[in-house]
Amino acid sequence: MSGAVHPLKDNQALAVDPQESVWLSASAGTGKTQVLSARVLRLLLRRDVDPSQILCLTFTKAGAAEMATRINEVLANWVRMKPEALAKDLLAIGASVSEETQSRARSLFASVLDCPGGGLRIDTIHAFAQWLLAAFPEEAGLAPGSRAMEDRDRDLLAHQVLADMLVDWERTDETALLSALSMLSIRMGADGARAWLMRCADAREAWFGLGGWQDDVEPRLRQLIGMRADAGPEDLADLCSDAQFDVAALQRCAAANAAWGTKTGLASADSITSWLAAGNADRVRLLDPLTAALFTQKGDPRSLKSLEKHDPAYAENAAAVQRSIDSVGELQRALALVEWLAPALRIGRQFALRWDAAKAREGLIDFDDQIRRAAALLSRADVADWIRYKLDRRFDHILIDEAQDTNEAQWSIIRALTGDFFAGKGQRDGKLRTIFVVGDYKQAIFRFQGTSPENFEIARRHFDTTMAEAAANAASLKSEIDVRELQSLGLGRSFRTAQPVLDFVDAAIERIGFAEFGLRDKPGRHIGDERPGEVVLWDPVGAQSDDDDDPEGSETWVSEPERRMADRIAAQIAAWLRDGYPLVKGEPRNAGPGDIMVLVRKRKELAGLIVARLHAAGVPVAGVDRLRLGAPLAVKDLMAALRFAVQPLDELSLANLLVSPLIGWSQQDLLDHGYRDEKAHLWDHLRTSETPFIDRTAAKLRDLLRIADYEPPQALLHWMLVGPWQGRKYLVARLGPEANDPIDELLNAALAYSSAHTPSLQGFIQWFDAGEGELKREAGA
Repeated sequence: MSGAVHPLKDNQALAVDPQESVWLSASAGTGKTQVLSARVLRLLLRRDVDPSQILCLTFTKAGAAEMATRINEVLANWVRMKPEALAKDLLAIGASVSEETQSRARSLFASVLDCPGGGLRIDTIHAFAQWLLAAFPEEAGLAPGSRAMEDRDRDLLAHQVLADMLVDWERTDETALLSALSMLSIRMGADGARAWLMRCADAREAWFGLGGWQDDVEPRLRQLIGMRADAGPEDLADLCSDAQFDVAALQRCAAANAAWGTKTGLASADSITSWLAAGNADRVRLLDPLTAALFTQKGDPRSLKSLEKHDPAYAENAAAVQRSIDSVGELQRALALVEWLAPALRIGRQFALRWDAAKAREGLIDFDDQIRRAAALLSRADVADWIRYKLDRRFDHILIDEAQDTNEAQWSIIRALTGDFFAGKGQRDGKLRTIFVVGDYKQAIFRFQGTSPENFEIARRHFDTTMAEAAANAASLKSEIDVRELQSLGLGRSFRTAQPVLDFVDAAIERIGFAEFGLRDKPGRHIGDERPGEVVLWDPVGAQSDDDDDPEGSETWVSEPERRMADRIAAQIAAWLRDGYPLVKGEPRNAGPGDIMVLVRKRKELAGLIVARLHAAGVPVAGVDRLRLGAPLAVKDLMAALRFAVQPLDELSLANLLVSPLIGWSQQDLLDHGYRDEKAHLWDHLRTSETPFIDRTAAKLRDLLRIADYEPPQALLHWMLVGPWQGRKYLVARLGPEANDPIDELLNAALAYSSAHTPSLQGFIQWFDAGEGELKREAGA
């Protein structure tokens, strides 16, 4: 344990004052986690604050775990710390060093352990919503046995919903919907089509409620993109009529071309005459030939200099005609977009409705459901006051970390929790109630999930206004209640970023405009370490290459630009390691392989190709930061053992198990001792053999079969890994320490399966195989 407490500086010290409600804008590396931890410690040191009254909400499990670890380590150190050292820690966070404060500091570790749940409530907002729903399941409308949906549950259920939907469409001969799904798969690929359906499923508010979209999506879709609900081909014809098209300008263009008298001019005049003579509907069809007769491919008037000799206003007339043509083209594209989108939305709606019904049937709620139901629970007129009353007895101090990643639905939960904080005396007379929010508008990168810098600022204004009004009311009533206004503070001093990098950040904000970040005022300058640093923008790699030495890639599964990008990245990193790239933070040295991280937008084929190119360039690389659970050899070996335990006559699984590190046969051993009569099963051959070498192996396999009848999957895996077989030791010895990650994830998968299903080996194998291709987890690269 470290549990180090560092002195707070400037706004850091102001932000941890437990009597103030604070809105803290903190950039990366400014010590915000240290400030957040110190704020909790200052609250705990107050005599009128019980640990159970503090609620910390953050965006990620990692953030919650880090905060809990920091606080617990400090409290554990304080129990046995010498008085002078304890006083130094208390001074560092701005607390009193009195004997009473030190005595309370030493007792806090035990007080926190005595909290309901065994510690401070430090949760992600999703975990808090899950707890809230579990506390009030009937009021939230949850069916008995409902549980949170895991990633694998989500994938398996989505697969089942899609399969059932296709079967139903085939049975009822829904050829239009089947054709639409087929076209969607062709346009987007199989993975893209599934992702689209899940996006539709997640957009629940689009399909449910009074304003939900119905199956006839075209009218609403037309209105959404700025057309009349009943717009159609007849509107295109109207735009080509004499009343709406600039026919006068077109006739003047025809006259100029006829006066010019050349073959080109006469052809253009004939095209105009033919177009003018056609009916409105035919004019739409003839619009492309008319455009080609008057304009070049770049959109410039043809032969302008020659035609201006016959009509000096020819450019103005041609521009007027172009505007009329553009109006028709704009409507054509809009109608084509509706025709393209409508089938996709229709099948998306069908999938979303089935998805919602399937979740209810299986008793599953996903993350969005948790937030939606929790927000609805706290806003229900009939029970909201009672629920808030019950919660009001629990939480007096709410701290929100990574607030820029909080969307409107999540903010509605926070506003409901704090609704009575600043409303006069509230439930308890004169009780100190505070809110502490820390975030960074520059890191609001989850706009696709409903977060944005604007939401961050809107939430700040809400609390600023609410607290200002409460303070004004208390002052006008000459109340003795200490009601304070919200303190808006900023941490702009980074302790881990070089100043040149922050100068680039400031320049980018200046160029984009601070209003685009949802800011009301221009932000201050960011200050970092005065040491070398650089921001380098690489030239983009386009579809066409000017490189003479650009090699032809043999990887047809990625595009040519992606191959060139992977080659350039590998070459650049290899050059850094070969020629030296100095690092100056800490002890000066050149960068090594462990100092370099390659970030990609999506972990797809390009990521794998970059790893391959780095290997080819001689650069040590750990690989991508996700693993495919069914792919690592350690997982294949363990699954082969489980498959043998379920079906001993599965000869391929048994052969794989024999030559795995779990049993330890070589390929030659398999050839020497596995040879048998062609009608004999391998397991029968092994268990009836009298050869000592085979007999030892058969004894190990009998032990596996013996306990497989009684143990759930996770227990059987544990027995193989750390029991008599010592499988983990042998797998790591042969495959290297990187085998530990997939082994741990297989254990996690077995535990997740057993927690949601009746445990059985056969069931686990089927469950595993159904999601084997899933990108399972993030792991350090």
